[in-house]
Amino acid sequence: ISRGPRIGDAFLSTDGMLCRTVEDTARTLDVLAGYEPGDASWAPPPSEPFADAMLREPSGLRIALVAEPPMPSSIDDVSMGAARSAAALLESLGHSVEEVTPPWHGSRDLLPAFTAIFGTAIASGVLYGARSTGLEPNEETLEPLTLALFRRVNEMTAPDYAVAFGFIQGHARRIVEWALGYDFLITPALGQRPVQIGEIDACSDDPLDDFRRSGVFTPFTAVFNTTGQPAMAFPLGVADDGLPTSVQIVGRPAGEAALLALAAQLEAARGPFEERPPLVAEPA
Repeated sequence: ISRGPRIGDAFLSTDGMLCRTVEDTARTLDVLAGYEPGDASWAPPPSEPFADAMLREPSGLRIALVAEPPMPSSIDDVSMGAARSAAALLESLGHSVEEVTPPWHGSRDLLPAFTAIFGTAIASGVLYGARSTGLEPNEETLEPLTLALFRRVNEMTAPDYAVAFGFIQGHARRIVEWALGYDFLITPALGQRPVQIGEIDACSDDPLDDFRRSGVFTPFTAVFNTTGQPAMAFPLGVADDGLPTSVQIVGRPAGEAALLALAAQLEAARGPFEERPPLVAEPA
């Protein structure tokens, strides 16, 4: 999905959509995806519309269930149970599921490198804002986390950024090469249950610690920000705490069509999902 016409490539993110059905996702992707004049890189065009590709019934897939997170953290029982339930459902559909441990070696060092790249994008936005408004980046104009990332990046050198970028890309290449042994990966979508408001606070006394804890909350998703593999958070149902639970399905590079087809198959097997938590929580 191009960032054009005004913005160039973005290494760690892409625009996307939140949808209630796989069909909505496929049709929205058909509208958004594609080359825009001036793009430096782009995905190969699909051989058919995604809305048609999702109707193809997949069979006999080899799927890896990943239970071990790529960073030191524990996965709560509800999230892990959702991933194992999805694995059982996939096996009932005739697919082969194997629990595996990816080559996460080096992942413990990912956060500093990830922060160097992510923080540079944040700092660029801060500088643009400062030049546009004439305001100085300080405690009066920025939230604590934004200011902390801005200051950390300003302590870096250009070679520091290049080293971090190369480290992340090398790690991503190892993961993608390993993952080609499978058609799909299944992971928990979250490492923890949805956090309470204020539990991760960009305006706390230690915003960089909150930034680190946000990674513990979503340990499986950030990895695929770096590899570029298509991935989808697929809802399975509502847990006993009244909140939705979901799994992450990860496909092969440029494999959005196959990912949508598998998600549609899972959606049909899961059945209608109309449960929604209340908009306003009851007081504790």
